[in-house]
Amino acid sequence: MSWLRHWKVVLALVALFLLGAATGTVITLKVVKRVIEGRTNPERMSQSLLQEYQRRLRLTPEQAEKIRPILQRTGREMWELRTEMAGRTFQVIRLSHEEIAAELQPEQREEFARVNKEMRERYRQQGPPGPKGMPPMKGPGLFGVPAHKGEPKDLNK
Repeated sequence: MSWLRHWKVVLALVALFLLGAATGTVITLKVVKRVIEGRTNPERMSQSLLQEYQRRLRLTPEQAEKIRPILQRTGREMWELRTEMAGRTFQVIRLSHEEIAAELQPEQREEFARVNKEMRERYRQQGPPGPKGMPPMKGPGLFGVPAHKGEPKDLNK
């Protein structure tokens, strides 16, 4: 048991390992969040596409000005499709829960309602439902009230 003589070193190594693990987790979560926001934000997607087209296609300033509104419109339309799909998804989930509840005994229905409430809370706490600056996705039914529609920020600003 020679390691007991070196308990301070062992303790320091364990603490260093835990600190490294915690730091790595925080950094990874921040990077992943940034990547996801970049890929789901219509404003950023449109701007990135325009920059890529400018670089690779050597667009003239006139071409870039004509293409910019097309990309902005496409970003808005994609966001609307995404929110519509989320709303429909929540409706399907709600319908399935109603059908399941119809098959349960009264005590089971009460527990089923509690389980679903816990799941809704967990869902809400997992972070914002949409990228920064964007309206939340529609979620009627199980996960909340319908969100209002909004417009992505203008790329020219």
